[in-house]
This record gives sequence, C-alpha cells and structure tokens, in this order.
Amino acid sequence: MLLSGANAVVYGAGGVVGSSVASALARGGARVHLVGRSRTRLDAVVRRITDLGGQAEAQVLDVLDEVDVDEYVDVVAACSGSIDISVDLVGPTPVVEQPHQPHRRVDYTELAELEGPVLGALRSHFITARAAARHMMCQHSGIILVPHRAAVTAGLDGASLAAALLDRLAEQLAAQLAASGVTVRAVDLEQGVEGDAADVGRRVVDAVTGGDPTLAAV
Repeated sequence: MLLSGANAVVYGAGGVVGSSVASALARGGARVHLVGRSRTRLDAVVRRITDLGGQAEAQVLDVLDEVDVDEYVDVVAACSGSIDISVDLVGPTPVVEQPHQPHRRVDYTELAELEGPVLGALRSHFITARAAARHMMCQHSGIILVPHRAAVTAGLDGASLAAALLDRLAEQLAAQLAASGVTVRAVDLEQGVEGDAADVGRRVVDAVTGGDPTLAAV
C-alpha cells in the first residue's frame, strides 16, 4: 500500500471531513492517530477503521494547548517511531452570504468577530505544524498539510481572513522546512456542491503521495 508504515496525525478527526480523511489515510496503509474533543466521535471513527482492517487510535486533546500537543506528538513519535504526516482540519468555515443578506459593514462589525477566527486558526495550525516539524526535521522527511479554503464572501468575515492567513502560513513553512526534507502543501478541503467528504479524503491522500496535480502545492 502507498502509505504502508507511515504514521499520520489527524487533528479534528471526529468531524465528517476529518473522519473521511483519517479513513482514507488508513485505507492507504497508514497508522492514523486521531485527535479531537469528543471521545464518542473519535472512538466511532476508530471502530470503523479497525473493522476494515486499518490501524487507528484516538486521543482527546485541545489543539490550542501547545504543551499538550507537543507532549502528545512526542509520545506518538516515541511509541510509533516517526511522525510522517500531520493534517490539521480544525478551523473556521467562511460564512456563505445569502442573496437577501447585505455584506457585513465595518461599522456593524465587532473586533472580536474578526480576530477570533484569525487568532484561533493561527494558534492551532502553528502549534500542530511546529510539533510535527520538530520530529520531521530530525527524520529529514515528512509532510504537513495545511487546509486551503476559498473566501466565499465579499463582506467582513473573520473565517475568510483566517483562510488567507493559512495560505500564507503554508508558504512560509514550506520555504523554511524544504531544506530539511519536509514538505508542506496546502490542500483544498472544500466538499464542493455535493458535499462529498470522501472526495476530500482522496485529495488528502493524493497530496501526501503527490498524485494530484490540481493540489495547491507550495
């Protein structure tokens, strides 16, 4: 299998997209380490993966807690031997404006509405990427996937600002880590008009294996 022997950490694995991504990586042969906030949801994903012959384990964790994330990734690396893939699916979804709704105006927007999603996205994705990079740089291999989400609103939207920030973060991480043999790619996580989460999972596997030329590689 393409990913046989690889260790993948998937943050936000209890959601619809996260579970599809984890399942796709497991089908490719990776051992998946699922991280999320709901033990019930994570355990359900683990059961689905193991019932199909895959390898998975779960950990309840707050990705905004850098100490906990660092300690968790250290333990995974020590017990499993490597950190080969890191995918953080935690993040805000840009607001879809309806035709009858006016664009959000600056004079009606609170600062917290804009900075909350931006700061949350920066904290989550930097913490998880840094935790993985520390091990990948020593291995001289590994791939970090950062979600790309298109801005879908012309109004003020903190989630869209966060999406733009993550694109820039992916570029900066890629430039800094390339010399160490670590790959950083931005991958489109939109489910599309049909909402096919399984297709997102396939895109992530393609991003890891380099099999999809339509990916936004940085």
